[in-house]
Amino acid sequence: MDRFEGKLVRLRPYRDGDLEYFAGLRNDMRTQGWNQRMPPRATPESTRERLEDRQKSQHSAVLAIETLDGKLVGYVTYEEGPMHLRAMLGAITGPEHWGKGYAREAQELIMKFLFEDRGIQVINLWTTSWNERAMHGAAKLGFKPLARLREATIMDGKRYDAVIMDMTREEYYVVRRLKDPLAGI
Repeated sequence: MDRFEGKLVRLRPYRDGDLEYFAGLRNDMRTQGWNQRMPPRATPESTRERLEDRQKSQHSAVLAIETLDGKLVGYVTYEEGPMHLRAMLGAITGPEHWGKGYAREAQELIMKFLFEDRGIQVINLWTTSWNERAMHGAAKLGFKPLARLREATIMDGKRYDAVIMDMTREEYYVVRRLKDPLAGI
């Protein structure tokens, strides 16, 4: 599991003890404004069911994000699409951990796995237009805006766009100045 360890965080399988924190993240409109489950009512048990359902495919995962000293700060998910050419990536950290680089490093670890080990061609993620921090962080990773779903989310009584961003395999390697072992295939 050391391949999912960076300078700030490690990714690990979630544990039962994580579910209450994860449910709290699911109920916080700052972390789930795009999701629009109204009213927010996640419980540890409903969170377990949701996460177990997401992991039924061998080509998806939900991993806890913890600091190197073992503090739980959020979770990251991925799910590969048909023919394993595309994957959806998501990361959620508690607002008390924003701006510390935890979500960015967790996403970077999963992107490396998806592009380098799984041979994925494109990774997508979703955010909202009110979440400039997430859009800026995704852009720093190399993601580019792909589409906007106008007025698809609500935050504090205002409507905002859902923003879909993506990164191609080629962009991943160019931004990181790495050689793609599968280039031309």
